[in-house]
Amino acid sequence: GWLKLEGVVRNNLDDIDAAFPLGVLTAVTGVSGSGKSSLVSQALIELVAAHLGHEAPVADDEADAPDAPAAPAGTTAGRLAGDTARIRRLVQVDQKPIGRTPRSNLATYTGLFDAVRKLFAATPAARARRYDAGRFSFNVAKGRCPTCEGEGFVSVELLFMPSVYAPCPDCHGARYNAATLKVDWHGRNIAQVLGMTVDEACAFFADEPAVHRPLELLRLIGLGYLRLGQPATELSGGEAQRIKLATELQRAQRGDTLYVLDEPTTGLHPSDVDKLMAQLEGLVGAGNTVVVVEHEMRVVARADWVIDLGPGAGGEGGRIVASGPPAEVARGAGSATAPYLARALGVEANATEGK
Repeated sequence: GWLKLEGVVRNNLDDIDAAFPLGVLTAVTGVSGSGKSSLVSQALIELVAAHLGHEAPVADDEADAPDAPAAPAGTTAGRLAGDTARIRRLVQVDQKPIGRTPRSNLATYTGLFDAVRKLFAATPAARARRYDAGRFSFNVAKGRCPTCEGEGFVSVELLFMPSVYAPCPDCHGARYNAATLKVDWHGRNIAQVLGMTVDEACAFFADEPAVHRPLELLRLIGLGYLRLGQPATELSGGEAQRIKLATELQRAQRGDTLYVLDEPTTGLHPSDVDKLMAQLEGLVGAGNTVVVVEHEMRVVARADWVIDLGPGAGGEGGRIVASGPPAEVARGAGSATAPYLARALGVEANATEGK
């Protein structure tokens, strides 16, 4: 089946049609400003969201595509067609922060911290003190440090200079009060657990499926070095995007979801790109549809379908110059992407032959 966009007008896209095969990984390519984000992050998301009956997230217009001829700024003209009934859910996995304050972190966003707090609440020491799971939340007054209110640091005002943050003088960054920190689970208190990396926590919670499963997904996607309590404000856009993807992978796969990612490999080491691709292929294997805007040719070469926009940027772009399987697009004339994709396919083919 196919999901089709017809008569799309947005930025430099002027009455174009695009077709996305369902149940596969599609890569959308093209030079900067060719209209990739306009087509995927704006038109596709807005039209699918309207079909599903909810508002699309506000998208920024493509900064490097100034020659938008038709639709008013911020709106998409066009219609959705094809096998629309096969898409019942839309997930945009973007690089926006998972939280805007230090209270949001890896453990709270993924939901694994709920399971960790329940483990602590079930210990004999916690039961004897009548501590519930809420006691082990740094957002709840009864368990957190009263001085920093669970932040782990305090603001220090300086004369003639901006305020700075320093570790809390009472809890020394632990976030919790002394009574809460006396409860341990297998020799570690709750603050020490938040200080663990994903890799360390994977081993520590190996026999606790509710905690281990989300940790294992984070590890497989290349985030084993992050601390569980690492504030959201310290995470890069690429890290935030992969945390969102790992959180999504925890959910039961229904096979009726459209996932949209805009340049998910930004900032990734080649080995991490392979890990990311394995997760995306896992989503497709469950029957879902994945669309990525991507410059990394190693990803494009492994896609099932490619849509290449161009031939140039701005007013010189906004057209689909090639679409099809990667090998077919790599042979296409007039595509700025074709020679680079051909090279990636050639390298991949040679590597396979050498095994």
